[in-house]
Amino acid sequence: MWIRLCLGVLGLWLLPSCLPLYQVRQVEGLLGPVAIIYDRWGVPHIRAQHDMDVFFAQGYVHARDRLFQMELGRRAAQGRLAEVLGRGALEQDRFFRTWGFYRAAQASLPYHTEFARQALEAYAAGVNQFIREGALPLPFSLLGFTPEPWTPADSLAWGKLQSYELGQVWQDEIDNSYILRQVGPEAFEELRGSYPTGWPTILQPGEASSLGVAQAGGSAPPTLQEATLAAMQKVAQLSRGLAFAPYSPDQGSNNWVLSGARTTTGKPLLANDPHLRLQSPALWYIADLRGPTFQAMGATIPGMPGVLLGRNDRVAWGATNVRPDVMDLFILDLEGDAYRTPAGRVPLRVRQEVIRVRGDAAVVIQVRESGYGPLISDLGIAFQRPGLTPGMAMAGPNQAVAVRWTGLDPQDTTLDAYLAMNRAQSVAEFRQALRRYVAPMQNFVYADVEGNIGYFAPGWLPLRDWDGRFPANASRGQDWRGFVPFEQLPQVINPREGFISSANNRVLPHGGPDISTYTTEVFRAQRIRELILATPRASLEDMATWQGDTYSLIARELRPGLLALRPQSPAAQRLQEAVRDWDLRAELDSVGATAFAFYYREIARMLEDELGLRYPPVPYTFVRTLRENGRWCRNAAAGIQDCAAFMAQALEKAGAELERRLGPDPAQWRWGRLHRAVFNSPLGALPLVGGLFNRTVPTPGAMHTVNVANYNQDTFLHTSGVSLRTLFDLADLDNSRIIYPMGQSADPFSPHFDDLLWRWRDREYIPLSTRPSDWGPSWRLELRPQ
Repeated sequence: MWIRLCLGVLGLWLLPSCLPLYQVRQVEGLLGPVAIIYDRWGVPHIRAQHDMDVFFAQGYVHARDRLFQMELGRRAAQGRLAEVLGRGALEQDRFFRTWGFYRAAQASLPYHTEFARQALEAYAAGVNQFIREGALPLPFSLLGFTPEPWTPADSLAWGKLQSYELGQVWQDEIDNSYILRQVGPEAFEELRGSYPTGWPTILQPGEASSLGVAQAGGSAPPTLQEATLAAMQKVAQLSRGLAFAPYSPDQGSNNWVLSGARTTTGKPLLANDPHLRLQSPALWYIADLRGPTFQAMGATIPGMPGVLLGRNDRVAWGATNVRPDVMDLFILDLEGDAYRTPAGRVPLRVRQEVIRVRGDAAVVIQVRESGYGPLISDLGIAFQRPGLTPGMAMAGPNQAVAVRWTGLDPQDTTLDAYLAMNRAQSVAEFRQALRRYVAPMQNFVYADVEGNIGYFAPGWLPLRDWDGRFPANASRGQDWRGFVPFEQLPQVINPREGFISSANNRVLPHGGPDISTYTTEVFRAQRIRELILATPRASLEDMATWQGDTYSLIARELRPGLLALRPQSPAAQRLQEAVRDWDLRAELDSVGATAFAFYYREIARMLEDELGLRYPPVPYTFVRTLRENGRWCRNAAAGIQDCAAFMAQALEKAGAELERRLGPDPAQWRWGRLHRAVFNSPLGALPLVGGLFNRTVPTPGAMHTVNVANYNQDTFLHTSGVSLRTLFDLADLDNSRIIYPMGQSADPFSPHFDDLLWRWRDREYIPLSTRPSDWGPSWRLELRPQ
């Protein structure tokens, strides 16, 4: 019986991968016939006679290849993972229920345009058509449940989950409060102060208007009580452990656009590579969508209609994360079931949430809400002592913390903006589309076939009168005073330099406030500018080479100090010699990259004695401290009085640890042996079958290289980095290229499960073309209305 059951399930699972070269399906909900041509890489090219049928077909193909991924995503946003995954997912459900992602998605639906609402309905109809057909992926059988019908709110909630992952800055306020308490104001400004002068900004002098945002400083930040700070640190710990949208401050992206004056074609070239956590299946899904008026192609996200990063027949765009301060924590001084404001006591609202748990009793939680947003400090108490209700939890401290985020506002119409960007035919239309953009705030670069290039940073940027690096205080009457008007947000069209580049560095020129409260990334941005300025006229091949660049500027900054040291052990001497002979490129066969990584690992522990923080993401602080013989090198307990002694100790420790792990022979220190990208699936821990869903591959690149490959500094496993690469040629948009790791299908038996992985690793691309001649062998699926 079990054999027949397994074979039956396996047959259902393999069915979508064994379809004939031509197939016709009768479906409900279409206005006319739709052709879906899958190319050799599993990319669907959708051709429809009605625009809404395009979105129906997109929902259908997303479900066909990624339905279980979509299901987990919407359940995460709903706070319903424990229903299917059991008690292990309870804390995640508690987190997302408290924030209210799904409630915010439902509330925002009426604010969208009629076109967007129809697109969401059509997309949901396509997903539900596939669900009705019954050929569900194997994970549904393994977990024993059938997905509910998809709804428009599911798509918006899935979008909010992605927005949250890119927009998390509330944890910074907790870290800053802790650091300020540990080291004091002067030392805090050294660590978290202004962006270093002399390093690149996205906009140049004369290209930016005044924002009217608060400068850092002003009145002293409010004090978090010891118990409140401890609770919020627990909430931050919980956020770092989320399977969906975990906190990861080292995520970033690159993009740049060159005008025709700087290219070999005389037309613009545009590049983009967003840096996100690596996962299986990938976040992205390539699709070509063409209806009578809606025509777009590029990177989509299963669960959402339209194209997020891509092009149509006239314009192309890419985005990187601004990481602005659009999340604020508000300290509430409690008086029973209310909090104080200058206008008097304001009652808290309480809602009850029931979380069903597979194989266990349901859990009822009370979520307290203020006028600023939900009280997330309650999560920290519950995380420490799960048996307490919020009222009991706060019976001792008379302080709580609420969070406000632009992405939870009912008027979040970001999907409207993306769908309008997809249809834009000019720079004026593209700019107009961005007026409806709310979150996450992004650095958009733009190019069109007319030869225009541009930069826009759209989104809701709060106006405040306190230092946004720290929590605000409701008792002082602190609150947002509106948002920066769209016209004042950073933007430029056809700049004097003839190019625009961004890499999560400072947006505005030096001399005033920036969009972000602080930014520490400088090395990728500087390297990209060096590559552009060294090439008077660049080709698309040059752009591809730059995206794959593994030259390490931070190693260039730190190597002279390392080479000036006098090693005390043979292991330290061998490490030093390996770095001396290194070309500063983190390629797979590089020995120097491995040696430097072990040395940097010790340098990055610079703040461990002062703050107890291991490997904090402040790389420029390390460089500046070593260059200036700053205070952070000193460690009285270890007898270290200056940076020379600190570097000497780091070299000795690094050499010993390197040889402990890889042996004394430098020939065995190849970077690819140590540095391996891991693509883990939520199903990867399942017994017997879990390994089918995970992949591991040696990778080039390192932290702070253009081809960024962030890794865990204890294991050296590559866990986040380039999630997608796109190149757009505005002289011939069908000459554009794209790649991402893994593949189009989430089915490990599909030929398209991981067929893009090695191409991505080796910095190759596939065509992003509407020409059938570029598609290779293909098969056709035709959907016809019943």
